[in-house]
Amino acid sequence: MDSTTGANLVTTHASTYLVDLDRRVIKRTPRTHDADGALLRRDDELVMLVELRECTVGQHLEMILDLRVHGVPATLRRSSTVLSIEPVASPGRSLPT
Repeated sequence: MDSTTGANLVTTHASTYLVDLDRRVIKRTPRTHDADGALLRRDDELVMLVELRECTVGQHLEMILDLRVHGVPATLRRSSTVLSIEPVASPGRSLPT
């Protein structure tokens, strides 16, 4: 996935993720009305994406993040099942045609 560019809105059973591969950041917005949409550290903030391991409809979104926690070089985050992946505009770039 390192060769992929652009930004996508990834919807899972419990949350929505903005995954911007151009800027190497993600932003998670939980569905707080959903029992699986628990609040996590740095929700609704841009977080540095170290590695995107899996992002496929029907699979779990898996990524390694730098949450800027002292003494923790990286965090593995695994989401609930991905329902959809929609391209969105990344700052400074238009939507793919």
